[in-house]
Amino acid sequence: MAATHRRSRIVLTTAVAAAAVSLSACTAVVDGAAVAGDRGPCTHVDAPMLDVPASSSSEPRMRIPEPLGWQRDTELEDYDSNIRLALWNPHAAGENSVGVMVWVVPDANPAAIFDKFEMGLVKGLEHEGLPTDVTRTANTLCGLPSEMITFAAADSATGDTASTLAVVAESGGDTYLITVLQVVDPEDQAQLRETETMLTGFEVLPSAADTQT
Repeated sequence: MAATHRRSRIVLTTAVAAAAVSLSACTAVVDGAAVAGDRGPCTHVDAPMLDVPASSSSEPRMRIPEPLGWQRDTELEDYDSNIRLALWNPHAAGENSVGVMVWVVPDANPAAIFDKFEMGLVKGLEHEGLPTDVTRTANTLCGLPSEMITFAAADSATGDTASTLAVVAESGGDTYLITVLQVVDPEDQAQLRETETMLTGFEVLPSAADTQT
């Protein structure tokens, strides 16, 4: 794996982690909380589904599409304990990776969580010397509040772009922020389609503990 590719993944992971850390200042608000088990239908895509490892039985269950040729990036998973799963395509010419990160955050309105996450992300990008223009698109995922956040990614020389799918879910008495970070070479149309499939088909489901009750 090229050193520049490794650096850009770590830089982006650091920026996203900084955004999540900023959520510790969220004000507790219970209105509009995403309740575990209150799920709408997830979007199903034509790809094998890979279970995302959970840190406990009370953490929401997650699954992500795994297109042909993609594989676990255990080195990146070891970089931060909040990274539950990282995938990359070693056969792609440019930067192509997807990482799933999970945090427990103070009980808060999903809109407040997303606002605070954006503020932290902008600060993290600025600290890393990256462009701070951020675009947010509100949506739902498996019946849960979600947002797609897009921004320029990595060094100016690469022109890579990044998208972070952010989802809020309540499970086991805790509120979770789940992010799926995608970094991709904008010139690689095949990889753009595959990472889009992974973001579209990502699933957040009731925890293992909830399914046993």
